[in-house]
Amino acid sequence: MSDKKIQSPLTDEEKREVWGEWTDQEDEYLDEVERRWGDSTAYAQSAKRVAVYGKEQWKQINRDNAEIETRIRELMDAGADPSSEAAMDVAEAQRQHIARWFYDMTHEFHVQKSLLYVEDPRFRAGIEANTRPGAAEWLQEAIKANAARTAEASP
Repeated sequence: MSDKKIQSPLTDEEKREVWGEWTDQEDEYLDEVERRWGDSTAYAQSAKRVAVYGKEQWKQINRDNAEIETRIRELMDAGADPSSEAAMDVAEAQRQHIARWFYDMTHEFHVQKSLLYVEDPRFRAGIEANTRPGAAEWLQEAIKANAARTAEASP
């Protein structure tokens, strides 16, 4: 384990409470994250931020994420097109959530990250567990539309 490794002040019991089953493979996942992105600015920001998050911050992160997932599911259930204003707004809420709690998230970076949502089965499962099948693609399209909307609004 390197000195750059993402750390947490949580006890094992608190980790299980706020991270759930993810805790079972924490070391494996964190090793992979460090291998893939350990030299990036986003990794350094995230490692620094989460190193001080206690149980209450993680509960808030989870609540905020659950609200986003609920909005995605509701919009999909209503048949909302991923390029609709409401869909782009939920994509923007997700981008801001990541930027607030983990690392700076530009619209371009959000579009790049959305590739993981559809290409990596673990990311897909994480998104679709509390939304519905197809949410990974729907969210990716909403993220792309949101980025385009922002680019068009910029001078």
